[in-house]
Amino acid sequence: MVQHWTPLSQLERTLEPGVWLMFDRSRRIAIVRMVTVRGRRLLRSVTYDQDPAKRLLIGYFPEDALRLAAECTWSEYVRATGPPISNRR
Repeated sequence: MVQHWTPLSQLERTLEPGVWLMFDRSRRIAIVRMVTVRGRRLLRSVTYDQDPAKRLLIGYFPEDALRLAAECTWSEYVRATGPPISNRR
């Protein structure tokens, strides 16, 4: 079975529940985390930096919209950095 590249396929679930890391090949580029804002569960996407103070907010997404969060996160990454190094087609 051939796996097709998608932004969602670039997310990797961590051992911490509700947390995913996004990669461009082996380079960590973003963190998507389940958070609660005013009593509502949302996915929050931020750029990755070793220094948490330097991470930038990409956006908040409905808790059941992981694919949307991945697509928007990937789009922002490409917009900010230029063509990715991944094997996307």
